[in-house]
Amino acid sequence: MKVKEKILSYYQANPLGLIILVAFAVRLVAVLFSKGFGMHDDHFLIIESSKSWVLGGDYNFWLPWSQNTDHPVPSGHSFFYPGLMYFFLKLLQIIGIESLNVQMYLVRLLHALWSLLVVYYGYKITEKYTNTKTANIAGWTLALYFFMPWISVRNLVEVVAIPFLMAATWLYVKDESPKWGRVLWVGVLLGMAMCVRYQVMFFIGGFGLALLIMKRWKDAIILGVGAVLSFSVIQCVPDLILWHRPFAEFWEYVSYNMANSTTYFNQPWYNYILVILGLTLPPISVFLFCGFFYEWKKWVLFLPSFAFLFFHSLYPNKQERFILTIIPLVIIIGIIGIYEYWEKLRFKKTFRVCLWISLILNVIAIIPVTVHYSKKARVEAMVYLSNYPESEYYIIEGMLSNGVRMPVEAYADHLFKGHEEVHKKRDWSKSAEFVSENPVAFVLFEGEDDLDNRVAEARKYIPNLVYEVKCEESFIDAMVQAINPINENYPIIIYRNTDVIKEKKIK
Repeated sequence: MKVKEKILSYYQANPLGLIILVAFAVRLVAVLFSKGFGMHDDHFLIIESSKSWVLGGDYNFWLPWSQNTDHPVPSGHSFFYPGLMYFFLKLLQIIGIESLNVQMYLVRLLHALWSLLVVYYGYKITEKYTNTKTANIAGWTLALYFFMPWISVRNLVEVVAIPFLMAATWLYVKDESPKWGRVLWVGVLLGMAMCVRYQVMFFIGGFGLALLIMKRWKDAIILGVGAVLSFSVIQCVPDLILWHRPFAEFWEYVSYNMANSTTYFNQPWYNYILVILGLTLPPISVFLFCGFFYEWKKWVLFLPSFAFLFFHSLYPNKQERFILTIIPLVIIIGIIGIYEYWEKLRFKKTFRVCLWISLILNVIAIIPVTVHYSKKARVEAMVYLSNYPESEYYIIEGMLSNGVRMPVEAYADHLFKGHEEVHKKRDWSKSAEFVSENPVAFVLFEGEDDLDNRVAEARKYIPNLVYEVKCEESFIDAMVQAINPINENYPIIIYRNTDVIKEKKIK
């Protein structure tokens, strides 16, 4: 039997197995090549904090003893997921894997494996409500949608919470009348998801409301007990240890977001609808979104995700990543909806044309996105400085803009004592005291424009600067900046101060 025939035979006998295998293979490509980080939060709130704890520091000053005050204040961040990352990175350090650049391969692999649960449960949920053929479509969609492999290996709480929600949904819907023990586990899983991402409370609220509408009062109570218990135990243990009171981080988070609802991005109510339509690839995304709302009477499927979408649409502060949590559920519910209204659909030919357009767009996008090394220059600059563990101070010069990008110091694999930022709003004269008081080992210049004059200005304060290395930005980073200059992804040129570090280590 030929290889192709063997694959087809295996697929016919075990379609989910092959889908999972392909999903893992594509995610493995992302593990190997999709280095860096996507957004601010998936590095600085997770990796930067946990790695700094491993090294004996506290980058974000989340721990009370790091705040140097008699009245320390919780940061408003759950320690559940960053804590898990801390223990994982600490374990890797103990067994001798100390470089974060190497550790992140294993971190991405761990997340890739975790994300396979989304494919698995998405398939099972779809099969429950339709048939194997439609479930195959849902499985392949979750496995190979252009952004799924890349986003699956990121450290975003919005994404890490998804498998909990998918597993909880499947556990409840797999039987018509689930036993109380299973309903309790559904609540426990939802409570764990909320520990990862606090906003999951609205998904839980939608789940509970769906049960009440269905007059499953007992299930609603049991689910609520499970969610409250798991959230309370996981959340309160670190809070009691650190702050000596329960729910300290959670209430600080709620208070901060109530006070700063319009501080960041005050977007219109329909913003997330546009995000969903864009991420699920138009024009087929329109049919998926219609299919999602077509299933509104399937309360347990529809209402939790709708409640999540409804709250985020009303809340002024809108960032695209916030809605990622329900994207897989929108996709599978949309596919179920299309299956159910297919016979009523008058524009089947139009649908097929739209499907082919979106498939072509997906094929074009999935390869470059899956291997995208995001924020490459910033990461590579700190990876380079890891070769100089004796360096304690450095300066980032970003005179091309009004500020500099936050340095990803975790990749340097040692704790710096401090750094200074020089840019249009804070020129070198304001950093003279920092230079005179501290042995500045390196100056990192963001961008190449007018570099000679900028280096000459720096040498007025640090005379013996010599060129060390240039860290290039990735192709997509450069393209994104060219399209929209607000996305500043400059190459970083590193100069060494020979008064502090006399010789170059890397030839």
